[in-house]
Amino acid sequence: MNTNALKSFAKAARIQLVDAVAKQILYWGFSQKGEVENEPTATQGGYVHRGEPYNDTTVIPKWQRLKEKITSNKEAFKDVAEEAAYTWFNRLVAIKVLEENGFIEPFLQFADGTQSPIALQNAKAGNHTVTHSTLKANLKKALLENDEETAFSILLINFCNTHPLLNQVFGRVNDYTELLIPQNLLSIDGFLLALNTEIAEEDFKEVELIGWLYQFYISDKKDEVFKGFKANKKARPEDIPAATQIFTPKWIVNYMVENTVGKIYLDFEEDSDLKDQMKYLVENETEGKGALIDDIEQLTLIDPACGSGHILVVGFEWLYKMYREQGYTAKNAIESILKNNLYGLDIDDRAMQLARFAVLLKAAQQLQQVDISQAMELMNNPLDVIPHIYAFPESIGFTSEEVALFTQNQHVQEVYKAFEALREGKNIGSALKISLSDTAREVLIAQYYAWSNKDKQGTLDIEEIGVWYKLKSYTEVALVLSKKYAAVVANPPYMGQKSMNAQLKDYVNAQYPMTKADLFAVFMEVCLALNRSNGLMGMINQHSWMFLSSFENYRTHLLLNQTIQSMLHLGPRTFEELSGEVVQSTAFVLENRTPQNAKGSYYRLVDYKSNNEKEEQFLKGTNFYPNIPQTNFDKIPGSPIAYWVSKNIIKIFNKT
Repeated sequence: MNTNALKSFAKAARIQLVDAVAKQILYWGFSQKGEVENEPTATQGGYVHRGEPYNDTTVIPKWQRLKEKITSNKEAFKDVAEEAAYTWFNRLVAIKVLEENGFIEPFLQFADGTQSPIALQNAKAGNHTVTHSTLKANLKKALLENDEETAFSILLINFCNTHPLLNQVFGRVNDYTELLIPQNLLSIDGFLLALNTEIAEEDFKEVELIGWLYQFYISDKKDEVFKGFKANKKARPEDIPAATQIFTPKWIVNYMVENTVGKIYLDFEEDSDLKDQMKYLVENETEGKGALIDDIEQLTLIDPACGSGHILVVGFEWLYKMYREQGYTAKNAIESILKNNLYGLDIDDRAMQLARFAVLLKAAQQLQQVDISQAMELMNNPLDVIPHIYAFPESIGFTSEEVALFTQNQHVQEVYKAFEALREGKNIGSALKISLSDTAREVLIAQYYAWSNKDKQGTLDIEEIGVWYKLKSYTEVALVLSKKYAAVVANPPYMGQKSMNAQLKDYVNAQYPMTKADLFAVFMEVCLALNRSNGLMGMINQHSWMFLSSFENYRTHLLLNQTIQSMLHLGPRTFEELSGEVVQSTAFVLENRTPQNAKGSYYRLVDYKSNNEKEEQFLKGTNFYPNIPQTNFDKIPGSPIAYWVSKNIIKIFNKT
């Protein structure tokens, strides 16, 4: 995969799409300062805007919602442009991936000898799926007037709103985002040309493409945010995703997953043939004895800062192999994994959508190898197998009476308190601490599925529809965040105190006093709190927690309460996109149990100059420090994780 080409494509696409969306915002009557300069007027059967009559009755409520967003704060114009541009980028890339993998008929692909998408050419011949009378009339009018941009916009919106997977994974385009569809997609140097020509055909078959495009798309925004940090600006909730996302090298993901999910499975299935496939597995003398699970459905994995889902995709790959070894059919394995095993959370809606899409794509690719019709069914009707991957909800007001209606008057105050805390989720993410008793969780689970079924059947009454709309996402996140998992794996957000906004800083100071210096350390506590007793937690973060005095209290706490199973001390240049010595990384696996004569295995890879070289040396066993007693570390002042220190040095410290 040519990541340089992907980077060039994604960065150019963002600039182009944000500019096009900004022009649409201006067209709809808003200034860049968020002022209303021109407002559409409702008429019978439509509206009038800029002196022109239109026949669409849905536009005025969408415009009002756009007005609410644009006028909400001084940064709103820019935020809305970014949000809408990325929303369209997501959907267009997803459609292209679907058609290149053979899951839909060609839609964006250019017709032979043209720079016109097949969907548009088909519509010109009278072949399309637009059935809504107004849209159908508008499509016919646009085609007669040779207004191809408008015609394609209608076809694209209709496709997004009627295709089950796009609808269920990305949501319907029935809000103000529909008003902001870019109007230069078909231009001679437009986005569709780049999408059809700048990404290699084989790359569309790689699920990793989704993660790479996500990272490269937001890279310029990330640079803008970090420039603000240098000017002493604090990270707004809207800035945190760009500031904290980075794509984890796949071999490191495999190391973390194999040594968490993999080890738990090998304890459960001791004679598994899969062990020979786990090339990044690290074995110790003093690992926990006995199986953590007694059924494959109990091998749960969560990534609480999942981004575009790279870790979850690798987790899915291994879980699928495990299920197949247990005798499950491909279809039953996939359904069970998505129902019982895989979980993800993120603060960014667009990342969450991509993570869901990536996992479903990987599932469909597995099914393709066994039964093409089943793969097609999954990608065209995924309603019952949408992964448990959720974004923290927007802050919406709700009452205890509404919670009482939803919970049938059970555990109302407990649930209301948890939901209230989640109103801060877009800023604090999985670091939020919520508390739900087992009985309250059971009530929420029962009510969630009962109301979900009523929603599918269309039997919710008017009052229930309003409550369901408000509380559905709160319930989903609350249930995931209050559950314990056999395996937790993450590349957490990195953000020091000086860059945190006041609310985030106050929260971590109060709730995470030992790790408050940086979010990556906070997430060590977060992940272990999500971990079952005797479960396994894998993470890659910055190595400063191993040495700095600001983390000494936490090191002492960790060494007393958790067991370090293994560590890859990676140092600088672990991430290809980050140059220099600033980001010094370490990847490790902890067992969530009190150490008992614990010994860990360590690989010192800090001196190697590239990510590839670090992988090669790890696989060769270079600079390997096996069976290092965990008790060594508290014998040295400050308790650094100094695994390389000789026995003689340890003795000297011990004598003093």
